[in-house]
Amino acid sequence: MLSNRKSMMLLQNAGLFFMAILITSVIFIVDLNTESSVAMACLYIVVILYSWLLPGKFASIYTAGVCSLLTIISFILSEDMSSNPDDLTKINMVISLVVIWTSVTLVFIAKSSFSSLEGINKELSDSSDELLDKVIKLDIQQEKLSENKMELENLNKDLLVKNRELERFTSITSHDLQEPLRTIGNMIQLISQKYYTQFDDQGKKILDYVNSATDRVTIMIKGLLDFSRIGNKREIQEVDCQELVNNIVLDFDTTLTANDAAVKISDLPKVSGNPVELRLLFQNLISNGLKFRKPDVSPVVEISATEGNDYIEFCVKDNGIGIAEDDYGKIFFIFQRLHPIEEYDGTGLGLAYCRKIVELHGGKIWINSKKDFGSSFHFTLAKII
Repeated sequence: MLSNRKSMMLLQNAGLFFMAILITSVIFIVDLNTESSVAMACLYIVVILYSWLLPGKFASIYTAGVCSLLTIISFILSEDMSSNPDDLTKINMVISLVVIWTSVTLVFIAKSSFSSLEGINKELSDSSDELLDKVIKLDIQQEKLSENKMELENLNKDLLVKNRELERFTSITSHDLQEPLRTIGNMIQLISQKYYTQFDDQGKKILDYVNSATDRVTIMIKGLLDFSRIGNKREIQEVDCQELVNNIVLDFDTTLTANDAAVKISDLPKVSGNPVELRLLFQNLISNGLKFRKPDVSPVVEISATEGNDYIEFCVKDNGIGIAEDDYGKIFFIFQRLHPIEEYDGTGLGLAYCRKIVELHGGKIWINSKKDFGSSFHFTLAKII
């Protein structure tokens, strides 16, 4: 196939060269036999124009050179030149040469411009092909995005259904568990009232242990139910963190006085969030800072904020017992306790509350701490733009 195409090109070029030679020969013979009063060599312009079709960038210049040489030869061999040369003969020759080279100049400029246009057209064609490929790829990506969007919408629907089922399950389970626990608690109180004095020390200890365990389970179930309800029927509004934290500190006034503790508050900005959830967030972090204190050391909690591009980074720092780095991954999950309940009371849900609240606000929470050197809890919230 390629060989046939090459043969056709060679045959076509040979035909073009033959026609150029034929036209040139005819004009040369006519010019040679025409009176010098006529600038017959100007007809070479036809050959110059025809040279546009010949292959090669400089074909027109080579053609003009041949035509100029033939014009000079015709001028030398003409009868007028040999018998009676005059100025008109010379002028005709000059006119012919000027016409030839003017024509070749115009043809060369036009041919160069046409080549440039072909190059531009080729670049535009390549750009068009590239653009078409990009459009095709974008269509494919758009189709995939549409499929992913539909899949995500379906997943969101399933997630909403499962969340509602989970909330319903948690509520029912918590209620069903609380009922027998209340019965157990009532029975323990009844036994304590009627038979407590009849028990020996071991029996009294066991009874107190069961009563304490029942109370702890009741508190844990209530905490779990509260945890599942975080984020329900929430409204986002502007929250003044300075005012919010000041009110929380007032609630801790008795605890602060009893433990010679202090809460230092820097200037806190306004954020976009749910005021009830944010109150619980700050309250849990401040409470932890006051609870997990070193013996014989007055607890100090510092609250500060740093402004970012579209968020506020808060820091709640304490001078308490600190947390080992190996325990960083545990503390933000429910019922994860690092200390026995005999040392520090609580349900193990406080920091899980904090994590859920921060994530519901589109932020993140993390800790920087070192054992025996206090802890710094950092979290981000969207600022008012």
